[in-house]
Amino acid sequence: MKNQGTILEFLTFFRRASQLKANPRFGTSLPEYGDTVAEHSWRLALMVYLIGTEFKVGVDLNRPMAIALFHDLAEAKTGDIDAYEVIQKRVSVEDKHANEAAAMDEMTNDLSFGHRVHDLWTEYLKQETIEARFVKALDKIEAFLHIDEQGVEGYKPKEFHSNYADEAVQRFDEAASHFPELSDLLEMVKKDLKVKFQEKGIEWKE
Repeated sequence: MKNQGTILEFLTFFRRASQLKANPRFGTSLPEYGDTVAEHSWRLALMVYLIGTEFKVGVDLNRPMAIALFHDLAEAKTGDIDAYEVIQKRVSVEDKHANEAAAMDEMTNDLSFGHRVHDLWTEYLKQETIEARFVKALDKIEAFLHIDEQGVEGYKPKEFHSNYADEAVQRFDEAASHFPELSDLLEMVKKDLKVKFQEKGIEWKE
């Protein structure tokens, strides 16, 4: 069979990545209403394509879509760390990154194409390219969208840090030499969220 070795490697990788379909997000803040890592990554890729196409982000969308698909791949091994755990300093960013880096090595080092997957993950982590910043900004907005759609009633913390997505959106805006559409999108989502959280008596922290 032609390319049998590569096909077997693909199957190995697909099986490793399949855990993303089962690993939940928002384990602390939305334990009953979280999505999975795979669901999050799918909608993020959808947002990258549609927003990038409609508002002409100015990059080849193949790369940011690939980054979106692989950006949380390490969580197939590590599981998702709820952002609230990091905000509360219960988990350090350094430990989170170290564990994820080890997981990525384990998932990709023995595959002939593994370096390409690892490079996309690293590009997202470093946040040095416009493509990576575009994905990061939408990643944060996607999380807000999920809370808005599914989780306000089940949100456990007593406060909501509304500035969680601001820096990522601002950094992309700078890299793109001004791209107001993402700021507008974020503000629309935050406006709706603020009303819902205030009605529930959860503190809205800027």
